[in-house]
Amino acid sequence: MTFHPRESRGYTRREALLRAGGAAISLSSIPGFLAACGGSTPGTTSTGAAGGWPVGPGGIPLARASHPVTLKRWEDPIASGMKPETGGTFTIFNYPAYIDPAVLKAFGKKYGVTVKVTPFDNIATGVTKLASGTVSPDVTEMTPDQLPRVVAGKLVKPLNLDYIPNLKNVWPGFQSPYYDVGSRYGVPYTVYSTGIAYRTDRVKEDIPNLKPNPWDIFWHSQKYTGKVALLSEERETIAMALLHRGIKDINTEDPTLVNRAVKDLQELYKICSIKVGDLQYENVPEDKAWLNQAWSGDMLAGYLYYLPNKQTGKLLRFWNPGYGNGPIGNDLWCVCSTTKKPVLAHLFLNYMLDNGVGYKNFVDFNGYQPPFNEIQSESLIKKGVIPETLASSVLTERDFGPKALVEAGLTNTGESLWQNGYATFTSGA
Repeated sequence: MTFHPRESRGYTRREALLRAGGAAISLSSIPGFLAACGGSTPGTTSTGAAGGWPVGPGGIPLARASHPVTLKRWEDPIASGMKPETGGTFTIFNYPAYIDPAVLKAFGKKYGVTVKVTPFDNIATGVTKLASGTVSPDVTEMTPDQLPRVVAGKLVKPLNLDYIPNLKNVWPGFQSPYYDVGSRYGVPYTVYSTGIAYRTDRVKEDIPNLKPNPWDIFWHSQKYTGKVALLSEERETIAMALLHRGIKDINTEDPTLVNRAVKDLQELYKICSIKVGDLQYENVPEDKAWLNQAWSGDMLAGYLYYLPNKQTGKLLRFWNPGYGNGPIGNDLWCVCSTTKKPVLAHLFLNYMLDNGVGYKNFVDFNGYQPPFNEIQSESLIKKGVIPETLASSVLTERDFGPKALVEAGLTNTGESLWQNGYATFTSGA
């Protein structure tokens, strides 16, 4: 998303990912990054991988479902049983409008602090600001692919899970995820898949049953010229072009495959005057876009907040590629090394994992689903929160199984390849 439905201005998680054009900020030079942090790689990690497994930032092995990584603690977690700090300001480093202000206000009232959100435009600039010391937040939003960077740079603190009992509320796979075995540094916030948002009154193709591949619709969209868009995100766009070719390795670092995917994307300028942006949750309901690459939370947010009339709600669809056929991802919360309120920071993570709080944040504001055991599409439909036609926007733990397609971390060389490819695509045909 870009502007949240209840915000008049500001970037949210979705647009913010790479608003600056995809390659404006690069963290591929890990030595310089660590130097900026004033730290060094915190030792080795244990991993299920055999020797020779590729590494990313700080020499940490690249995490995959088949090769889980246990991140080494660079310091001991805080002691158990301490009381939370009170008074003053509690700062959250996050995408603007990606968390309900009412939820934050309630947290501040409960613990006697003033809660402030310090925004960043995208995760790359966020990590850069943390490393430079220009911000000193208490907690930060994070993504699994960037987690090794902030751990290597000692920018986030090891967790004491005694303070986070609500971790039990999330799917078992997220209680000890492959990218952070034992949840040593982060807890989950939201989950999402990548698919296609469209309107049934404008797009006549049966996208879910399109043969041989629903992703091909973008290369056959001449009739929708000017009303077709892709996400403004390097990993998502190039991954979609790879899937269009039937390639499921969406973490490939093969220049031949990535460069061909970029050329395929460039063809879309001539085919449909392709646009790139992250207003799909607004543009599709408002008839400004008819066919849009999107995240699963977008049509939920569009339905909940952006319907110009009730009739439009019946026209919205989200094609979810399904388990093992399309990208899937999640966001995290971490405690920052700069916090002066480490106990309270832990309690904030626990607060966001409370079933009631997480549900309210999802349904009343965010539109992006937390991976809670109690949230199911059937119950949301029964309660009238969402229509049955958007049931595919709600995920299950199975979607994150061992065959899930996750845009995981790359080597420094791989990151440069994808960043340069995306810059080539967005520069024009």
